[in-house]
Amino acid sequence: MENVLNKQFLKLKEAMDEILELKNNGHVFEVKQSSAALMFVALKHSNREVKRNIKSGRDELHLEKSKVDLSRLHLQNLLYEVSHLKKEIVRCQKFKSRDSYLELLSDKEYSNKFCNGSEDISNMTDHKTQLYRLECELKLRKELDNQYSGLLTSKQELLQDNLNQTQRYLSFAPALRTLLDSTKPLHDALQLSLDVEWKLSSIVKYLPRALYILYLNLESLQRANDKLLIKSEVVGFESDVQMQGLLSEQDMSLTERRYFTEVNNTPESRVNNVLERALKAHPLHIRLVMENPDKSYELVLLVRYWGLLKCTTVRAELNSVTPSNVQGDSSMLQNLLGHLFPDDLGNEIPVPGIEHELQNLKFSTEECMEYLNQNGFGKPYCWLQSMCSIATVNKKKIFRHELNLHKWTLDVFNRISKRWQSLMRLTQQVRGLTYKDIDLYSLKENIYPEGLSCSLVQWTVISTEEFNIQNSDLITNLPTENGITYTSYRAVIVRGSAKMECFIRIPSNYPMEIPLWILSVHWNGRRTAMNSSDIQMMEFWTNSLRPEHLEKNHRLLYAQLFRTIYSFDIFLETEGSMQSTREYNKEKPYISAFTKRIRLRPYRYVTKGSVHTFKQ
Repeated sequence: MENVLNKQFLKLKEAMDEILELKNNGHVFEVKQSSAALMFVALKHSNREVKRNIKSGRDELHLEKSKVDLSRLHLQNLLYEVSHLKKEIVRCQKFKSRDSYLELLSDKEYSNKFCNGSEDISNMTDHKTQLYRLECELKLRKELDNQYSGLLTSKQELLQDNLNQTQRYLSFAPALRTLLDSTKPLHDALQLSLDVEWKLSSIVKYLPRALYILYLNLESLQRANDKLLIKSEVVGFESDVQMQGLLSEQDMSLTERRYFTEVNNTPESRVNNVLERALKAHPLHIRLVMENPDKSYELVLLVRYWGLLKCTTVRAELNSVTPSNVQGDSSMLQNLLGHLFPDDLGNEIPVPGIEHELQNLKFSTEECMEYLNQNGFGKPYCWLQSMCSIATVNKKKIFRHELNLHKWTLDVFNRISKRWQSLMRLTQQVRGLTYKDIDLYSLKENIYPEGLSCSLVQWTVISTEEFNIQNSDLITNLPTENGITYTSYRAVIVRGSAKMECFIRIPSNYPMEIPLWILSVHWNGRRTAMNSSDIQMMEFWTNSLRPEHLEKNHRLLYAQLFRTIYSFDIFLETEGSMQSTREYNKEKPYISAFTKRIRLRPYRYVTKGSVHTFKQ
């Protein structure tokens, strides 16, 4: 490139020198001047070519510089990533999960609460299993936090309500005193003792708060209603309360001595001794006595308070006024209090947070309930805690704190009285049927006024397995409810060569659920509800009877037996008329033995004036 320009410059210089020499010598130089001018064009072309080459070189240089900068930047990024990865590796090595600082549930509690219904947990890795457990813990804590917030809100509402009620009572007291003072002459004239104060025995002040509230509430109800057949009394001595206080103060000092005396005992005996020392009922308890209207027997309720469990328990006893009038049994007393309210069987301690408090003392609610049942101290029902103004939480995690104690107590005792009378009547009926100490001809029960042709020859107790083997749709369709037990019986009804077997199941929550009858007829073969629509209709007719269909103080079991017997009579008389050899004649008036194609039996009794007849 430089050589080309130098050659052009040399040629142009030589041409200029020749032109100068010709001009100095006086020769003609125009031709040479024209050829020299043409050299500028070649010089311009060479200059342009040189510039183009320089530009292309610069572009190539810039491109190479860019490649070098890019590769250097890439190398710097790699060095930065390497240093960052080293830092992350060190950070991962020093990492410690935050769940190690949390207080998680024990493995036993976790498996009981969350692993019962999950089948895919066993196929997970340890890491996924831990993540699943942390998610379950987080859900549980959120639920507990929501419950805690709800309890705080309810607590604030209760405090505000108590404050409002207190202000109302304080504002009402002066006006009441003024009214009492102004009407005192009228009281004296009418000989009213409205200003007489209640005088309670000195032992009442030693009652715990729950029993004290219950006792005062019962006393006020007795004073307000003379017809209430309930008596309450405090059982115990003041010295026992004082002695228990002294023993509780000395319990800490005697811990080591008790440990050395129990070293040689078995572990089971040590656990029983610990439970016996920890679960101590208050020395004072309340004895409630309920009398029946004829005052022939009385129901006794023993209410105790347990300081460790923070709840009360009740145990029922049945006392007879006369030695000959012994009625009821232990099963009746167990079923009497267990089905007053739904989902309240008394099989758990319904006090909020008692499980965690017992766990801190290394006890469980199951051990405490077993101890109470074995020693005959009764059960902690939710309705009893509400009578004592103790807040409860049932199986459905519903918080309840009864405020209207008068209304609630009356409702509870009304329920107990009604169930007691019903169970006593049921026990009398079962006893009369067992010993055949009944006269079916006098037990009309407002169903059918005439005599019966069939007779009851046997009524015995059978096991639940014997009842369940009966082939009937009524057994397969029975609802399964927790806490309800059943007692089964077998009755045999005979008329001529025909025999009927009745399998009866009586629930423990009677009369909320009525007895169930399964029928089996042995006459010209064995007939049940599975192979005969007639027997199915008889079962429906017997089981459709309800207490509201009878009069007051009804005897439902007798009425069901009566309806079963006369329906068996009608079945034999209507079915026997179709046999070639007539064994049973029609002794009852029928409008029609059958009706249309469905062939229903005339079980329904109709009275129209002086006409009595059966119809479908």
